[in-house]
Amino acid sequence: MEQLTTTIISLTAFITAIATLIVNIVKAKKEIENSLPKKVKDQSSINIEINSRLEYLKEFSGADRVQIYDFHNGGHYANGRSALKTSCSYEVLRAGVKGHQKELQSVPLSCIPVFIRTLLDKGELKINDLEQLKEIMPATYELKKSQSVMSFYDIILNNKFGEPIGFLALQYCKKDSVNFTKEDINQILKLKFFIEENLEKMANGK
Repeated sequence: MEQLTTTIISLTAFITAIATLIVNIVKAKKEIENSLPKKVKDQSSINIEINSRLEYLKEFSGADRVQIYDFHNGGHYANGRSALKTSCSYEVLRAGVKGHQKELQSVPLSCIPVFIRTLLDKGELKINDLEQLKEIMPATYELKKSQSVMSFYDIILNNKFGEPIGFLALQYCKKDSVNFTKEDINQILKLKFFIEENLEKMANGK
């Protein structure tokens, strides 16, 4: 009887070990599928496509600089309050125009509150003369002036739930450059939807 009991216990332990091994193999396979190299490869393809679309947008709109900004949480303050920020995640330039993507990382939303509030409320912001902002948005005015922006068009990017996740920015080094036709706006909206869809794919790891 003791020998039978020992055999059953040994068999049960063996089966458990095999089951654990199978679970670990499946888990390891899933981890490999979701590994950093795969994500890098997938995101790289999407990045190339987004940059290609931004280049197209730059050309048909005549913009000097086209950027995508993402809203994100940059950590927390001492009292636990979320330190919301925005970063320039994509940038394409016209030849001879200086890029600013590197310096536009983790900009606190509290630095440009009126600009962010206005953009969120309106969904878009069209400025043909930067001087319009000198009194009402001094921080935004100084930031854009330092980048030689004289006119610009920004439009909010949303996730699939309609929540703001960032914005698309078209910038010009000359005044009175934001004069889009209805067809231009339609093209911009198509690209906006494309960008939103692909940012969603990256967020979901697809």
